[in-house]
Amino acid sequence: MNMETLQEELPLLDLFTRLREAGSPLGMNEYHLILRALQEGFGTADHEALAELCRTLWVKSQDEEHLFNYHFQQIIAKSTNTAPVSSSEKPVVSNSTTVDSGSAPTSELDTTTPASVPVSSELMQVEDEIQVAEAVQITTQRDEDITVNRFTQTDEYFPVTRRQMKQSWRHLRRLVREGLPTELDVEATIERVVQKGVLLEPVLLPRRINRTELLLLIDHKGSMVPFHALSQRLADTAQRGGRLGGAGTYYFHNCPTRYLYQDLARQKAESVTDVLAHLRPERSTVLIFSDAGAARGGLSIERLELTQKFLDQLKQRVRYVAWLNPMAKERWFGTTAGEIARLVPMFEFSRQGLDGAIDVLRGRGSRAQLEYGLF
Repeated sequence: MNMETLQEELPLLDLFTRLREAGSPLGMNEYHLILRALQEGFGTADHEALAELCRTLWVKSQDEEHLFNYHFQQIIAKSTNTAPVSSSEKPVVSNSTTVDSGSAPTSELDTTTPASVPVSSELMQVEDEIQVAEAVQITTQRDEDITVNRFTQTDEYFPVTRRQMKQSWRHLRRLVREGLPTELDVEATIERVVQKGVLLEPVLLPRRINRTELLLLIDHKGSMVPFHALSQRLADTAQRGGRLGGAGTYYFHNCPTRYLYQDLARQKAESVTDVLAHLRPERSTVLIFSDAGAARGGLSIERLELTQKFLDQLKQRVRYVAWLNPMAKERWFGTTAGEIARLVPMFEFSRQGLDGAIDVLRGRGSRAQLEYGLF
């Protein structure tokens, strides 16, 4: 029996495989875990019970949940649509969603369209699933031992993956309480009970909301061409996965002078003065992504002076500014980048460097300088 046939007969294996191929950090231990849970009777009532079990054991973030919902609908739900309806089987609600071609969905599954669909009997073949899992695990381990230097096709930038970028962005937060009071203030409620001698009503507080706003300035074209995909990924993860109060991206070439651009083609220009005027000192932070001349080497006095002038303007509007450099720190010395690093906290692009830049944007500059060895 080939793998395709196995996946058709064992939908959980197909679901597990699809999620791994889509980037979910699942291993064979997670597959074994969910099969053991099914064997103990968990998640076998209907689709929703199975989905909830899978989410509990496999899903660790909102993005992973979107990915899981899509593939669960495509594989598990569709695999049961052709199964005959039995009076002994419990009807469940089938979710539906609209997905752009070639990409994972970006919204939760729509639960407004009910349909009576039985649970597939194949899902209950736990022993078969476990045997397949063990066989796959043994084969995988054998293949890894044989092909240690096997190449893997991926579009990830290995120093910092998409997942790691999103995790780092989520540390950039400045929480404030806003909106209607919905959270219980335990200390204030206890104090009121002590004063009144009776609990008349609890003391409530507004929820804490992240209001940090990020302005991402990206050097584009020229020596930054090799890093275009990386810079775009940096912008995408900040806007979609950073959970920030706001995130905006502008582009420039070498150094921001009179204009910043809203698009990669640099057709939609906005004056530097106007962009800076919209920054709010109590919320805004600025991250600059540029090699600062380190890619080509050499020291350009003109570029240094223009950059210093821009940074002076910037620091009049915001308190926290950091610079992320895609070139290794060893390449900065004796170049324009080395001099600019004396004007603003600069970090090389790595997981540690990104975390250091975010520490600066959080107002923890002294700690970042100590840990990451800034100039």
